[in-house]
Amino acid sequence: MPIINITNCTICNSSKTSKVFDAVDHFSTRETFPIYYCKNCGFRFTNNFPSEDSIGRYYDSPDYISHSDSKTGLINRLYHFFRKQMLKKKVNLVSKYVVSEHQLSQKALESKYSKTTSSKSNIHLLDIGSGTGYFLNAAKEKGYTVTGIEKDSNAREQATSNFGLDIKDEQSLWAIEDDSFDVITLWHVLEHMENLNEVVAKINSILKPDGVVIIALPNHNSHDAKKYKGYWAAYDVPRHLWHFTPDTVEKLLSKHQFNIIKQKIMPLDAFYISMLSEKYKGSCSLMQYIKGFTVGVAGYICSLSDINNSSSVIYIAKKAFK
Repeated sequence: MPIINITNCTICNSSKTSKVFDAVDHFSTRETFPIYYCKNCGFRFTNNFPSEDSIGRYYDSPDYISHSDSKTGLINRLYHFFRKQMLKKKVNLVSKYVVSEHQLSQKALESKYSKTTSSKSNIHLLDIGSGTGYFLNAAKEKGYTVTGIEKDSNAREQATSNFGLDIKDEQSLWAIEDDSFDVITLWHVLEHMENLNEVVAKINSILKPDGVVIIALPNHNSHDAKKYKGYWAAYDVPRHLWHFTPDTVEKLLSKHQFNIIKQKIMPLDAFYISMLSEKYKGSCSLMQYIKGFTVGVAGYICSLSDINNSSSVIYIAKKAFK
């Protein structure tokens, strides 16, 4: 099996890297993969991970919910509950940071050319890593023109058959023309992508000049990550290749000419991740939920005063112009 060994930091290219600990694939294989960090910029990453063409077997499980849509077990049912709560919030977030500016641009055009246009149908949204299509469908129902990119063929088929969505495979990303989308979203996806710098650079090129990119990522500086350490479910090796904090996300996006205009917490993630982490620690079913819920509450409260305590963070960014 081809292995990717990283000798230089993916963000700052420093060769001064060192192993933090060996992380276990609690979800699937029980294999271990080393987590490294950069002594120069602080970025963490999984090392010696399977290459893109061989990592598929680590996702090949009916329990990998973003691909399978499984409702087996209480944790998976909780995932569906949390997702339902977040779908509306995600679409509202797009509306807040994209629609208002787009409407201003449209009004200027209408004033100049005396044309009447629909505000949302003219907003083109690309969701990278769209899974089984729930977010894209929610955006479509709100009137957006939507396109998805999804690697897993079964997830693409479900999204198409259930919602009639336009979902393309991952190679289609590289064929998209520049300045094609008003908004690009990645909901817990960027941490999975082997060619990290190339993907972020491509996002910059296909985003319109006044467009917005919205990225949700786990945060290994969070309250729950510090609590669970090697059992923290969001390390999720080897599926998660890159392990971010607000500081390292800012460094990555700045490198590719993006400015972060807003950071927001994802409060429900702390509960789901904490319950899953308790499962990995071997807690019995009842205590798994009680302890996980308690840690989730504490993490949420801590995140209200400091976003660095949030289990996951949403980053809203725009192109930086010189």
